[in-house]
Order: sequence, then structure tokens, then C-alpha cells
Amino acid sequence: MMNELLNYLILGFVQGVTEFFPISSSGHLVLFEDFLDIDNAGASAEIIAHFGTLFSIIFFYRSTFFSNKKTDDFFHMNTLKMLTIATIPAVLLGLFDGFSENFDLEVFFDYNFVKVALLCNGGFLIALSGLRDIMEKSTIFENPSQWEWNYKTSFFLGLFQALAMLPGISRSGMVISYGLFVGLEKKKIIQYAFFMAVPVIMLSIVYKLLFSDYGFEEIAFQPGLVLFLSSFIFGYFSLIFLIKFLERFSFAWFGLYCIIISLVL
Repeated sequence: MMNELLNYLILGFVQGVTEFFPISSSGHLVLFEDFLDIDNAGASAEIIAHFGTLFSIIFFYRSTFFSNKKTDDFFHMNTLKMLTIATIPAVLLGLFDGFSENFDLEVFFDYNFVKVALLCNGGFLIALSGLRDIMEKSTIFENPSQWEWNYKTSFFLGLFQALAMLPGISRSGMVISYGLFVGLEKKKIIQYAFFMAVPVIMLSIVYKLLFSDYGFEEIAFQPGLVLFLSSFIFGYFSLIFLIKFLERFSFAWFGLYCIIISLVL
């Protein structure tokens, strides 16, 4: 029993850290479930772990989510519209996967595919970070200093977010890297990337409940509680760390990590 609880504590740690770090939570869950030899957890473990990180986002931004101030950006009507638009690509891909007889995202939850995806994710992060550094130092490119939502940008942010439905591809890495690449203000794109995560995580939970072969009954109460609490706690502190880290450093370091772990495991 203690070994089982320890395994789910580790899975919660992995989910809490990798959900927000640009290194793919779903990819790491696949790798660590295999490494820890956790059988039959499957989608039920992912659902519980995602609940933990969902609540960590809401708790971290609680002053924004539960604010009644009209000046708060998140509750501005245009921002809500942009978040809705950004969620559309993931919804469409999820519906296509759920109802299509010839397409199934779960076939990508394969150990070897995840390793390749992590390698590609790392290369993408390093490439975009390098290109952005070149653009910032160049006098040819303009460097916008103020965040501004528009329909086109929101939709493209949503497309990059939808890519992360593939295990091994990081949602936060795709969204934030694209936002920085097109010149959006770092502080704002990080904040909105995590706001975008709330409806997507909620929808992914619904998706797994509707279309997955697994359910909650496969994990007992105690292991499930350990998984939820560990993903919540580690997710909360990971958010704090990541925001402070990105104030000084780029995503390239996370890209290097993805490449190394894809080659080592």
C-alpha cells in the first residue's frame, strides 16, 4: 500500500510540475507510468491529476478569477471572447477524435511516440527562443511592448494549444513561445496562457470521461487523494517558480531538458 501511495505521489509531482513547465505533462505521465509500472491507471489517473492542477491555477489566480472589478482584464468582455476563440481549435480536434471512426488520439499515447514528440518539443522551444532573441536584438523587426488581443492572434494561440493534445508536446510551451515570438508582452502572455488552460483542462476531463475506456473506479480513494493533493500542491509552487524563472531566462533551457530526457529514457 505504501509503495502504491508513493507511486501516486510521484505521479502527482510529475503532473504538477510538467503541467506548467513547457515539457508536456501528458508525455511525462506516459513515461513515468511505464517507469513506475503502474497498471490500469490510464485515463483515470490523468483525470484526477488534471483536477489537481486545474484547482492550482484557480487558487493561484484567485484574486483575478473571483474579482468583481470591471478593470480586471480577465473579466473584460473582449478578453472572454478571445479566450473562447482560443479554445475552439482544441474543442474541434477533441470532437473529431471522439466521433471519428478512423482517428484516435490515444494511439499516440505510446512510449516511443512520446520520446520523439518530446525531442520535437525541445527543438521547437530552442528554435523559437533563438529566433526571438535575434528579433529583439535586430533593428529590422519591431518589438511590440504592449499586449493586445485580437481575433487572429487568439485563434493562432488556440491552434498551438491544440497541438498539445499530442503527448510529448507542451501546451504552455507552444502558447507562450508563439506569443513571445510574435512580440506579445511576456508577463501578459504567461498569464493568459494559464487562463487559456482552465477551459481546456476542464474540457479534457469531460473528454476523457466521455470517450475513454477508463474510469474513476480503477483508483482507490487514498491513492486518488494523494494524486490530487500532490498535483495541486506541486502545481501551485511550479507556477510561482516558472513565472519567476521566465523573468530572467528563456524557454531554451526547458527545450534542452526535453531533448535530454527523450534520449535518455
